[in-house]
Amino acid sequence: MIECLRMSGIIDKIALLGREFTIQTELIPGQKVRIRTLVYDGGRLVTSREIPLDPSLTGDDQIEFRVRNQHKLITDTLVKRATELQAAKGGEAKRPAAAPPAPRPERGAQKGTPRPEIEPSSSLEIAISLRKTIGPFGLAFAHPAPTTASGYDAALEAVEIAIDAIMKSPIYEHVRLDEQLTMIAIRGQLATWRLADKDVATATEIWPSIERFAYHQQKISDRRDLVAFDHKMLTWSMSQLGKGTITDELVDGLSSLAGRDAELDAFLARPEEMDQMGLLEILLRLIDQTLA
Repeated sequence: MIECLRMSGIIDKIALLGREFTIQTELIPGQKVRIRTLVYDGGRLVTSREIPLDPSLTGDDQIEFRVRNQHKLITDTLVKRATELQAAKGGEAKRPAAAPPAPRPERGAQKGTPRPEIEPSSSLEIAISLRKTIGPFGLAFAHPAPTTASGYDAALEAVEIAIDAIMKSPIYEHVRLDEQLTMIAIRGQLATWRLADKDVATATEIWPSIERFAYHQQKISDRRDLVAFDHKMLTWSMSQLGKGTITDELVDGLSSLAGRDAELDAFLARPEEMDQMGLLEILLRLIDQTLA
């Protein structure tokens, strides 16, 4: 059975929201054995989840159970989100005339899915602001070094502009001291690079520091408070999307996740250029990332 799982995995096809989704879970052998689940909309990959297999699980029955359990978890999550979206959309069409608002209505509240609140000046609000300010740095520069002199010029100039913007931001005082020192050091290296007439050899020595710092900034979304908040906001956003349109309130809510994901940031920059299905694919992928 396990050999079968390695070769072909578990594959299910389900119809949701008028589309056919294919869910495939397989055991990936190797030095670090892992379980991978892929979700396709038609022939296009829309989300994936990969977790390491517990080394203590050595029996075929234990491994098979873990593979099937992950497959069921992802499948159930996809069905649940699609059902919530469909129910919210149906409820919007049948909704009677609104009654006079009660005192202090909960903003964005919808049947069992209230919009998450952000307490002013709380540690959560500061974390959200930090991610919005420094998260894009991680998304933009966490990649291998450029391969040409012109590529280095463009990349390092963009790094300099990004660091200057972070250091001028009101939230900069909340950036950790070691991170502030890293940015100051990188700025010093960039100044040396300019004095050397943008020498390529100097640029190649600078890039590893930039890349490491960028990868470090991506980890801000791994904070427990942000993971929990993001999951609630994404769940609320799914119900809002069921209204049949991408509302201003939905965009405003998702703006609190700015700096988490490049595709979401692109949507937030130009929400009018994306349709509901495109946004749904992003939300499904991000919800999957925030699952406990």
